[in-house]
Amino acid sequence: MMNRTYSTLFLLLAAGILLSLLYCPPVDIPLDDKEVFRYGGRVILGGGIPYRDFFDHKPPLIYFLNFFGLLFGNWGLWLIDTLLVLLATVIFFQTCEKQKLPFPWLLPLLFNLMLRDFLISDGIGMTREYTALLQLIFFCVIIGRSRSRYRDTVTGLLAGLIFFMQQDQVLFLAPFLFWSWMSTGPRSILVRTLRFIGGFGMVLGPLLLYFGFTHTLGYFWADAFQFNFSVYTAGRKSLGDHFRTIKAALDAGNYELPFMIAATLGVCALLLRSRKKGLTIAALAGLLFALSSELLGSRPAEGDFTYYFVALAAAVPILIFTVFAYSEDPVINSPKAQAIYGFLVCCSLTYTALQHATHLTPRSEQPFMRSPALVYLRRHQPADYQLYVFGNTLDVAAYNEFGILAPSRWIYQHFWKWYDRWDQDGAILHSIGDDLLRHHTRFIWMDSVEVAKFRNPANYNWWMNFLQAHYQAVPGTDDPQSSLWEWKGD
Repeated sequence: MMNRTYSTLFLLLAAGILLSLLYCPPVDIPLDDKEVFRYGGRVILGGGIPYRDFFDHKPPLIYFLNFFGLLFGNWGLWLIDTLLVLLATVIFFQTCEKQKLPFPWLLPLLFNLMLRDFLISDGIGMTREYTALLQLIFFCVIIGRSRSRYRDTVTGLLAGLIFFMQQDQVLFLAPFLFWSWMSTGPRSILVRTLRFIGGFGMVLGPLLLYFGFTHTLGYFWADAFQFNFSVYTAGRKSLGDHFRTIKAALDAGNYELPFMIAATLGVCALLLRSRKKGLTIAALAGLLFALSSELLGSRPAEGDFTYYFVALAAAVPILIFTVFAYSEDPVINSPKAQAIYGFLVCCSLTYTALQHATHLTPRSEQPFMRSPALVYLRRHQPADYQLYVFGNTLDVAAYNEFGILAPSRWIYQHFWKWYDRWDQDGAILHSIGDDLLRHHTRFIWMDSVEVAKFRNPANYNWWMNFLQAHYQAVPGTDDPQSSLWEWKGD
């Protein structure tokens, strides 16, 4: 029996490694957010501070994770990412075994397939990938040994890691915490809450000290919190629009079948015999809260935010686990029934993984890596502050390729084309111009198509006048989307 367990776990981990190899550095899917996160890690590596030395509205842990990845070279983040996924897989597999599921490898495999679905995940390195695996570990811990004195401290620690990786994803934990705390006596709730707060403080405390000692708490609050509340999630759309967005994303990402089967099984478990209906309700609520990134506000219609739904990679297997482990009705808990359900949730995702594996595109052959402007820059490699990319955040990859710092903290500019009220007086745009003049920045790589979408005509006109006054186009570097400009030397 033990040998069978080890053999099954070995095959499961092998599958996890193979799925992760589909996103190793030579073939990882390029994405603007990941380039920003990597740039943030590079800034920290050079002694800079998040938010003060570059603007972004994500919590800080993603930058520190990229910092540690850079310490181990180009493959560092991939190695850390793969080890974290394998750790979550092992913990989930052990949990399935303890509950005596007939196929303890099935749901961990589903987790890996959903997490590595290229139609959703866009490779490795996104914040919601890490919160998904932390949520899975959190669930395994909270349903573990009820008398463990360290359980609440560990769950608090995991909640802190999730919150400071992607704030809204902490909502997923709420129904499970409520279920767990309500299952104990009133006297225990206070003790457990204090232990949970202590665990959360293990993450909060060092971050406050870091930003406090560097006198950047104001930047931290303004960028990672205030901006999200006042700008990023301030938009609203109807419930019907939310439903259509969710439906389209699930369908486009091949998540629709696993999501519907999980939700259907969860509802059926409430109607049929089950030992822990309260936990099933919590898991159903968790499935809803996994969609919090979509439900909190609205996003620009032109953006593709399908990767927000990678949070379901944890929520779906967790819900199916609660049904499989605690249902007492043979239509659900029999090995044959679970084998059928398992085949249905995994079959199309397995095909998606195989399809991706047979159509890998090297990063070096991606269009933006072969653009005339970037080819020219490789022959005239810029130093720190001597290149500024404007209009297309994916071009931040140039900073990472050359290992250089941008001349301005405003490393991406899509808010000018998203929000009517963003930088109405042009103060931020003018500060960019001042930074470029101060550093005598040699090159500007501009996406003309995206810049033309600026909502405020005055901002667009000011930028184009500034560009033409101080820079000139570099012959032979144009493409249909972008162009390279060089300092006139005045």
